[in-house]
Amino acid sequence: MQLVAGELRLSASDLVGHLSCHHLSVLDRAVAEGQLAKPSHWDPQLEVLRERGAVHERNFVQHLIDSGLEAARIDGVDVSDAAVAATLRSMAAGTEVIVQGALRHGRWGGRADILRRVEKPSNLGAWSYEVLDTKLARETKAGTVLQLCLYSDLLQQAQGLAPDQMYVIAPWSDFMPQTFRFADYAAYYRQAKRRFEQSLEQEDAPATYPDPTAHCDICRWYDACDHKRREDDHPSLIASVTKVQINEFAQHGAATMASIAALPHPFSWRPERGSVGSYDRVREQARIQVEAREAGMRKFEMLEIEPGFGLARLPEPSPGDIFLDLEGDPFIGEHGLEYLFGYLSSDDHGENVYRGEWALSRAEERRAFERFVDFVMARWEIHPDLHIYHYAPYEPAALKRLMGRYGTREDEIDRMLRAGLFVDLYSVVRHAIRASVESYSIKRLEPFYGFVRQVPLPEANSALTNFQANLELGDVASISEVTRATVRAATMKMTASRRLPSAHGLRIGGQNSSPRAWMSHGPQVGMTVPRTRTSLPGLRASLPLSSNFCKAFLTILQIARRSRRRAGCWPICWIGTGGN
Repeated sequence: MQLVAGELRLSASDLVGHLSCHHLSVLDRAVAEGQLAKPSHWDPQLEVLRERGAVHERNFVQHLIDSGLEAARIDGVDVSDAAVAATLRSMAAGTEVIVQGALRHGRWGGRADILRRVEKPSNLGAWSYEVLDTKLARETKAGTVLQLCLYSDLLQQAQGLAPDQMYVIAPWSDFMPQTFRFADYAAYYRQAKRRFEQSLEQEDAPATYPDPTAHCDICRWYDACDHKRREDDHPSLIASVTKVQINEFAQHGAATMASIAALPHPFSWRPERGSVGSYDRVREQARIQVEAREAGMRKFEMLEIEPGFGLARLPEPSPGDIFLDLEGDPFIGEHGLEYLFGYLSSDDHGENVYRGEWALSRAEERRAFERFVDFVMARWEIHPDLHIYHYAPYEPAALKRLMGRYGTREDEIDRMLRAGLFVDLYSVVRHAIRASVESYSIKRLEPFYGFVRQVPLPEANSALTNFQANLELGDVASISEVTRATVRAATMKMTASRRLPSAHGLRIGGQNSSPRAWMSHGPQVGMTVPRTRTSLPGLRASLPLSSNFCKAFLTILQIARRSRRRAGCWPICWIGTGGN
């Protein structure tokens, strides 16, 4: 969005951005009119995506040239008068392929990746043009189709004929285009465009707010909007809250996290959408976050024990248990790559043994997958009661993908799934504790178990970005040993906490009993009940036989406490940070 001679110049990204977030349009307009400074935002991952996109476009253009077509590139990146004039001259000359064609009509303009000549008469002569766009996404999104519609509309103004088709060239498709009929989407495009223009022209337009959207992950305004939400104590800061719940609470006068936390319980109203229980959970989550914020310390509580949930989902511990973490990148190659297989188990002496295997090629990925499956099957023969612990459902899904991709170890994976070997610790944690966090990811929970990183998080993130960028661009040789060592240390060799919650006063017994609240503050972990230093083995032995799930829980803690060369524990031994 630019202000030129008193007129706002708009592009396809402005239109798509407005549909993603109306507040984004307000901020961009303020920058164009000089009311705000453009934020300085540099995301290395986005830079890698841009580079991969440029490589994909160059490869497709070369494919067209190799097919015998004549190609002309319009220099520059902006939609200047010179670039538009050069594009129109190439169109009038009947150039078969125009790369980065600049089009403009009225306030709208843009650069189309490819304009391809078709033999259909127009104002240009016996030919006309259609738009092709190169995209990295394997599945075409609505924003891409809307962008193509704008370019096709601009093309219609330039040649006096609406193109019949629009095309997307996805990666790993042998450059076979996905075809979209312009007329099928034109009505929606015109409506979206008209509403966007009306929002810009409306003098008394309603105020917008930076509500979180999917676009936030790639938005240059992320820091500013996040600051605003925190300043306003916005309910979106509550872990796991939904937009529907935020709106419902606002209708009843609770528009901040603190006001939601202060709502009387039980509620004096029933929600229009959703169960009362779901709103109770949001209120309690808000309460613990607000209490921790006001006290200046982290806080967590054990939830009521329910059969089939939380700690009750933990099986009996086994000396054969395995803790699994896979590191992968979905943008490497055609199907992504699981480039690091990490798993922890105990040896014959009860000592923890970590195995980490790099897989930087398809062949290495297959071998690593087969070795892990074979390791599990051999261990399963010795320990029929073993389980494979993971955090969030990524690992089982990845193993199933690898099984299907390579057509190997199908029977073994099927047996593991049917036997219920996989235990999702994220599900356990979500139904076992309530913590003063904005999300229940591994990284957000680290402070609660005294986790100490061998590599600072910014350094680890930088190394991981560099590592994945080289893999995505097919430049494995450029990955230094220092980068590999940093990534390995960051994802697999984290130092365990030596301080665990004291167990004095923990009430575990009958079906309706529950643990008392535990509270963590500072670098240590303490309790709000009288404390004694009780060893984990002693605590486990003191528990009644009816609380096997708690014994299993504490046994896993004991394993984590013994380990020195494994990756963390919450509240169970864990191997990597991943993306969770």
